[in-house]
Amino acid sequence: MLTEEQQERIDIIHHKLKFIEQKPTVACIINLDPLILAGDDIAELISIAGGVSISGNVETLIELNPDVIMLMPGDNNITQSMSDIDQLLQLPGFADLKAIKNSRFYIADASQYFNNDDADNFVDSVELLAEIIYPKQFIFGHEGQGWIKFNTI
Repeated sequence: MLTEEQQERIDIIHHKLKFIEQKPTVACIINLDPLILAGDDIAELISIAGGVSISGNVETLIELNPDVIMLMPGDNNITQSMSDIDQLLQLPGFADLKAIKNSRFYIADASQYFNNDDADNFVDSVELLAEIIYPKQFIFGHEGQGWIKFNTI
């Protein structure tokens, strides 16, 4: 159950996104070997943040060619995920994905934002996702600590 202040934070996101018709597709990679995309729990957060989640495996990722890709495996922080990034970049077809070509590839701190069930963390996670999905509309201050943009070029 959200407090009034937490609900207001979510309502701000809903209000800013209410006229956006074309919601970006978002793939969150939660495991690298084998590659697994996030399921229902993260999909709910992405939906609240104004995106459309893609779940599945590497084939799904390549086939659905998402607008945004986030790397957020297990309990990893950003530094730990960076150490495994080469494995992802080597995947056949990965460099040709729309998200990669448009510099919409991000690394999130899964240990801090996506492995905790408390309500504050829930709202922070939604805000973090909204910042990534809609960088021109939202600045909540999570960039640098909660997520970074990864440029493959």
